This record gives sequence, C-alpha cells and structure tokens, in this order.
Amino acid sequence: MKKLLRACTLVAAVFASGATSAAATDYAIGTDLIRWADPIQDNGMMSLVFQKALGRESAFHLDLASKDGRHLVGMDYKVYNQRYYYGSFMQVGAVLEIESSTNLGLEGAVGYEFSPAQDWVVSGDVQMIYGPKHPLTDTQVPWFTPRLRVMFTF
Repeated sequence: MKKLLRACTLVAAVFASGATSAAATDYAIGTDLIRWADPIQDNGMMSLVFQKALGRESAFHLDLASKDGRHLVGMDYKVYNQRYYYGSFMQVGAVLEIESSTNLGLEGAVGYEFSPAQDWVVSGDVQMIYGPKHPLTDTQVPWFTPRLRVMFTF
C-alpha cells in the first residue's frame, strides 16, 4: 500500500510540475505587420496580438485590430504540428466585427512560426474570414488575407 501511495504521489508531482512550468513563461505580445499597410484592410489598421500557451502543442490566440470606428476581435485555438513557437500550425476560432452593427463570424488560418532570436517570434499565415463583410466589396463571402506577425515572448 505504501509503494502505491508513493507511486501516485510521484506521478502527481511530475504532472503538476510540468503543467506549471509550461504555463509560466509562454506568453507573447506583438503586432501584425501586413495589417498596418494592407489596402484590403481599410488602408491599414492598428493591430495588437496576444498569445498564451495551453500546452507544448497548442495556444490561445487573441487578435485585435482597429481603424476609423471599425474594430475586429479574433479569438482562436491554435494547434502546432511540431511544438509551441516552432513549426507549422493551424488555428480556428471566432471573429467579432464591431462597426455600425456587430457581426460574428468564423476564421481559420494555416501558417508557420519560428523564433529567429531569443524572446522573439515571427509568424506567417494565410487566414480565411467568413461573417464580417469584405472591406472593399462590402459582400459577406469568405475572404483570404495574409498575416505576418512579430511577437515578443515573456
């Protein structure tokens, strides 16, 4: 009985220490460089990106963009094929457009992310958005946009 209790305590300690160490340092904050100048996105929108690791191969991704009374809030679940901050990934989530009215839509992306230097991450992907109207055509169809994010990790 004592051996079983010791084994269970050891297993619980290993799981608890692994969960807290992975969650303690895996935050990132940055911006989307393409969104600042892309004419498809209302000739540039202010952009802020936040990311939080949920494990070694997944993350929560929050994307905020704004210009001239048009605000976009994207919340995604991101899954890596290799590991966090390194390799190809897929993400899926919801996007909320706040302008004269509020529209809820879906977004998904496929891309690649890597860390060229300590505490920095570069991420590039192609994102599909459905729900909010296209900024140029003003129609509600799926549209694709490129993303190039630079993030500082802490």
